[in-house]
Amino acid sequence: MRILEPIRIGKLILKNRIEAAPAAPFIPWRGENGKKPLKLYYEGLASSGAAVVTLGISSLEPETEGPFAGMVRPACSPMKAEELPELVEAVRSKGALASVEYTAMKYMLGGGGFVNSLSRGEVRGLINSYAAQAKTARDAGFDMVMVHGGHGNVPAMFFARYMNNRTDEYGGSLINRSRFAVELLDAIRDAVGDELAIEYRISAEEMVPGSTGLEETLEFAALIQDKIDLLHVSRGLLEAEETLPYMFPPAYLPRGANLEYARAFKSALKIPVSVVGGFDLETAEAAVASGGADMVAMIRTVLADTACVANLMRGEPEKTRPCVRCNTCIDRTHTRRESVRCAVNPLLGREAEYGGPEPAAKPKKVVVIGGGPAGLEAARTAAGRGHRVVLLEKSGRLGGALVRASAADFKKDMRRYLEWSVRTALENKNIEVRLNTEADAAAVARLEPDAVIIAAGALPVLPRLETRPEKAVWIGDAETEPSLVGKRVVVAGAGFTGLEAALSFARKGRDVTVIDMLSEDKIGADGVAISMTWLRRELREAGVRFVCETKLEDAAAEGAVVSGRDGVRRLIPCDTIVLSLGVRPDASAVQALAGSAKEVYIVGDCGPDGGTLFKAVSGAFEAAMKL
Repeated sequence: MRILEPIRIGKLILKNRIEAAPAAPFIPWRGENGKKPLKLYYEGLASSGAAVVTLGISSLEPETEGPFAGMVRPACSPMKAEELPELVEAVRSKGALASVEYTAMKYMLGGGGFVNSLSRGEVRGLINSYAAQAKTARDAGFDMVMVHGGHGNVPAMFFARYMNNRTDEYGGSLINRSRFAVELLDAIRDAVGDELAIEYRISAEEMVPGSTGLEETLEFAALIQDKIDLLHVSRGLLEAEETLPYMFPPAYLPRGANLEYARAFKSALKIPVSVVGGFDLETAEAAVASGGADMVAMIRTVLADTACVANLMRGEPEKTRPCVRCNTCIDRTHTRRESVRCAVNPLLGREAEYGGPEPAAKPKKVVVIGGGPAGLEAARTAAGRGHRVVLLEKSGRLGGALVRASAADFKKDMRRYLEWSVRTALENKNIEVRLNTEADAAAVARLEPDAVIIAAGALPVLPRLETRPEKAVWIGDAETEPSLVGKRVVVAGAGFTGLEAALSFARKGRDVTVIDMLSEDKIGADGVAISMTWLRRELREAGVRFVCETKLEDAAAEGAVVSGRDGVRRLIPCDTIVLSLGVRPDASAVQALAGSAKEVYIVGDCGPDGGTLFKAVSGAFEAAMKL
């Protein structure tokens, strides 16, 4: 495979063409019991088999406060320069080369106004800061440094004509607006020579009116190519919410969203080109094999399975846990400034807490009730620690709520994860799966378990419709049986599930109206922010209408009977009402099995912490780790 071939970047020989892209993990350096969570996290990324692991994000400033506090900060508190070699050692001990991304976080999301107020001396001081930190990276043992010149970071602010209004040698013409980056790269090279490879991250276009476009960016790249060893192509602008999905493409966008832009740079330049943007290993191989890029950078694929490239190298790609591109990881770090977590990899970011995880001291017999995402994760984790697991599923197939959640055409990533989750459970010799089996107290007692994990799922919230109840269909049935849904559809409930279903229906040619009791600015609040940005756009383009602050009252022969804030009833004509009003825990299953073993755990949607794939998987993992 082309992505497994070595490549020369500067003086370096990379063992393959995959880079673990930079992303701020918000993991502290020091943890409990003297452990170093950040070190263990990066050691895990390096175990993926990627050729390069890039630490992100690192600030130039001696102190970074506010929303960016907690990122890696070389040569300053809490990350001291003398501690950096430990991160380099962690990465290199697993066979990867170590890189670090630099940004001037003090000016991030600032709109670029500061560019025009800096004196020449201050500009030179900023350039010297980049060079000084590159030297710090070299002294710490890093192999490469990445200068972030895209997404509206400082070099991009100087280059952007709509931001840069300077009248001196740093403003005006393309040559002048490029001068900051040119001098910055010269200063870095003067500081480190060829001891560090230099990677430059760029936005091929910023994608907002009046911003930098591809043609100008290609000219800029030609000016700097002799000063760098690798160009890293992305798109978008951090402070423009509408462009964030291009930086972190959700499931609604195709994988490899920036490939054609990378291809343009590769055709125009003499140096190697890397590309980022929703890649997995399959699309990465296609990108390199087609000549569109020389390398591929990815982070979410690596977070979902920190053995992904290693599995491919061993000829076992089927073992790799697929990323579902839900953006839980990015939502936690970039939106909420919390430690990174993954919806499908419950160990990520908690390596210091859970270790390997280690085998159980005493193997137990564990009965898992329910074969949905929580039950499958609990069974897999328990079996992996040496316990003997019997999984009881009342229906004829495994997957639970994921079967419905992956039904839409654009949920290919979720379907791949569902297939992986089911297959790895069925293939595990420590797991016995019994389908079409009701898990009542007597059946469980006959198995004589040491522990029971209840993952029985949830029941839909279904309102009582008096007049024509047959007009209404529960969303779970509507998603898996499209023939139940007519041409004109009213979706009752504008949560994330309802909105995704509305988009699926609209893309199949149906006329869709969504109603909800919330105001329109609050709909989809249970979804991930970046994914919701794109979903709202797609719903608008698909022609979906919203009728908010509206309650479903009844179903009539002609359609949905609703009422607004004034309490007056009116009719929205439709053929089908799709009910997406949430779920409630299946309390009956929990009550029936509460005393069925010495250890009983409740996980997933049947417990108080359900509602998302992330909560289901992490809760199930935690329960299985207690056994």
